[in-house]
Amino acid sequence: MLKEYDQITALHYAAYRPYLHSEILKTNLKSNKKYDVGLDIGCGTGQSSIALVHYCNKVLGIDSSSDMLDKSFDHPNVTYEIIHANELNFDADVFDIVTFAGSLYYAKSQAILDEIVRVAKQKCKIIIYDFELFLEDVFVQLELYDDLKQPTQYDHQTNFSGLNEQFLKLENEIQSLVTLEIAITDLAHLLLSSKDNYVRLVTAFGTNNLYTKLSRQLRLVINSDMTTLKARTYLTSYIVLK
Repeated sequence: MLKEYDQITALHYAAYRPYLHSEILKTNLKSNKKYDVGLDIGCGTGQSSIALVHYCNKVLGIDSSSDMLDKSFDHPNVTYEIIHANELNFDADVFDIVTFAGSLYYAKSQAILDEIVRVAKQKCKIIIYDFELFLEDVFVQLELYDDLKQPTQYDHQTNFSGLNEQFLKLENEIQSLVTLEIAITDLAHLLLSSKDNYVRLVTAFGTNNLYTKLSRQLRLVINSDMTTLKARTYLTSYIVLK
């Protein structure tokens, strides 16, 4: 059942992700500067890799989920590989920029940091970024009061603090609050792209035609084909000095 949930949520994840990757990156990267080779760790279906390629000649996106990579978006300057554990099977001094888009919380360890330093070129930039979407108001509108999501241990601000950062120089830390417009059809995909939310919505609406039922109910309670969501964005950047 968990594998089935992975496949279904990956489909919805691929169908819609907020455009925030590009918006966050441009707060820390200059549009007139091109890096040669970028590495996007935990790339999912590739939205973050495609956002990064605007600043690179080529990007390699890596992820541990074959379900996500099977649905990755094509781009002529982006390639994808599956990765296992904390080993980056690349030569030393390869990458000019490394990004984690909402993935470091799951991967954070001294082993992965040491590997990044090894495969990074001198003065490689590392960008760790994430965004927190405020979705609970949507569940209130759906009248799912008895199933409001409980706080989790997930930390959107995760960076390399607490590890041995002797080869890193902290460059920047940025937070901001943003508002984005979203179509109801995309909001339904967004809600169903999270395993936790998927289970909550299956409990409320059942598995049969879930996306259609959810879209219809959202349109009914919001009384529009469009709505807005608020999100908080987080970014930490480092420079590798070795």
